[in-house]
Amino acid sequence: MIEANTAVEPKTETGPTPERITTTMIVNDLENGIDRPAIQAKYGLETWEVKQMFQHPALKGKKAKKVRKLSFEFVDDTATEDTVDTSEPQFSKREVDEVDPNQTSIPVPTIEDTLEIVKEQQAEEFGDSFDDGDESDEFEY
Repeated sequence: MIEANTAVEPKTETGPTPERITTTMIVNDLENGIDRPAIQAKYGLETWEVKQMFQHPALKGKKAKKVRKLSFEFVDDTATEDTVDTSEPQFSKREVDEVDPNQTSIPVPTIEDTLEIVKEQQAEEFGDSFDDGDESDEFEY
């Protein structure tokens, strides 16, 4: 006979209302799959108290995570040692040094190269009289 999987609800213990409830406690409960009604039962709170608690910015919009349990025991039977062969590099030197002939590269000039080109164009257009040798007119970047 095949047995059906049953949903596993997180168990909460009901108890007296503690003196102090922190946002961290509530966030941990939500991470463990405990929803608002279960939090209300766990801490012995009224419905309005839970509603007011979840108005806090740290809890606003937070919901319980769905905790799913497998219906069987899952065991890792792999060896504890690394199964990846680390003795050889992932890529051979030939693959790294090989250049794709279809890939083209475009040289990108530096700012210094651009400034030299501008100076040359200005010298051609305005002559040498434009460049009086005073470096104070140059821009600082």
